[in-house]
Amino acid sequence: MSEIFAAVDALLAKARDGGDLPEPAERERLRKAAGLTQVEVAAALDTRRETFAKWEAGAAQPRAPKRGAYAFLLAGLADIHGTQGPDGWLTLARRARPLDADATDGE
Repeated sequence: MSEIFAAVDALLAKARDGGDLPEPAERERLRKAAGLTQVEVAAALDTRRETFAKWEAGAAQPRAPKRGAYAFLLAGLADIHGTQGPDGWLTLARRARPLDADATDGE
């Protein structure tokens, strides 16, 4: 029986890995609207600029935990600069921040 739950967990993880990023053109538009360079975003996400460029273009997909951080960044930028095109990804992207990341200093 535990194999069944493991299989379901794997499907849920796969479902969570998609739908939280906007279309590639919107990813680039949001970054540029904020005046951020690919180098800056790549550094913040602890990846190479070349790798980030592939994510932004949709040629490759980031994996957890960097995917969640990228989705959360894009959601924040969309809150500031608005969205263009379908925005269904925003709900998932806003949830991408892990709970432990909300801890305040001094605890």
